[in-house]
Amino acid sequence: MATLATSINALSATNKWGITASVVTDASGARLAIYSQSSGSPGALAIANNTTSLTFEPPVGGTDAEISINGIPYASTTNTVTGAIPDVTLTLTSADPATPVTLTVGPNTNSILNSINNFVVEYNTVVGDINTQFTVNPATNTEGPLGSDSALRILQSSLAAATTYTTTDPTSISSGLSNLAALGITLNNDGTLTVDTSTLTSALSANPSGVQNFFTNSNATGFADNFNSALTNLTDPSTGILNSDLAENQGEQTAFTTDITNFQTQLAAQKIQLDAEFSQVNASLEQYPFTLQEITAELGSMSSTGSTTGTTPSTNTTPTSGESTSGTSG
Repeated sequence: MATLATSINALSATNKWGITASVVTDASGARLAIYSQSSGSPGALAIANNTTSLTFEPPVGGTDAEISINGIPYASTTNTVTGAIPDVTLTLTSADPATPVTLTVGPNTNSILNSINNFVVEYNTVVGDINTQFTVNPATNTEGPLGSDSALRILQSSLAAATTYTTTDPTSISSGLSNLAALGITLNNDGTLTVDTSTLTSALSANPSGVQNFFTNSNATGFADNFNSALTNLTDPSTGILNSDLAENQGEQTAFTTDITNFQTQLAAQKIQLDAEFSQVNASLEQYPFTLQEITAELGSMSSTGSTTGTTPSTNTTPTSGESTSGTSG
């Protein structure tokens, strides 16, 4: 029977049947149990066309969890109900239709606190990356590659201005929660933010709606509204300074690429010219030994001709002092 359960599970995985088989053993012996992998009414099972020798008990159909909220019935295929109450998740642990349950829904301060802390972390990361470009390297006495980029300076200033924003919303002003400092979020000298968890938690506990109203309100004058507007202006595809700066950098990159291509073309042409000149010089040098032989042979010929021409010496002798010549008679 264990082999049969294994085979059913393998086929279910292959064919996406959505069932799981197992062997259940009790005092009466071993039995094959088949369960649906879906809960609620979608998990109802039925055995059809049984051609085996096994006898199956009538299947127990899946049922949905049912609740009533303020007299309105709701059904859920799981014991976790979402959507019945906006932004509230209900977990059903047991059924007791005769006992009404009173729910009190309050703000999830931990979730709000985590969201604010996550924003500060991400904001500080961006500011830290910007600050790195303006930090002078003591070894080279130079800033980062973008240290001279004026657009980056404007971005830095814009972000700092956005964090010091004070809302004009009357409700926020009356509650005393009109800027980040009132929530315990302060601006440091390097442009980063620091969260005083105690102050922020106290504000959330005492006036959660006031905190929410500071970040976003119906007048669109909340901190988040203003920050979103600032980021939109900075990143606007046509007028945003970041995209304009990026387009300018891409234009300079294209110009540099063109200059490099042109320079490489000039180098290639000069190489061809120098190769041709080298070939001519090399040919002249290779011809030099033969020319030298010809010149040497010519000089040798001229020297030989000069040694065979000139005056033939006389065979007469000239009398010298103390000598006389005489002849004998015959």
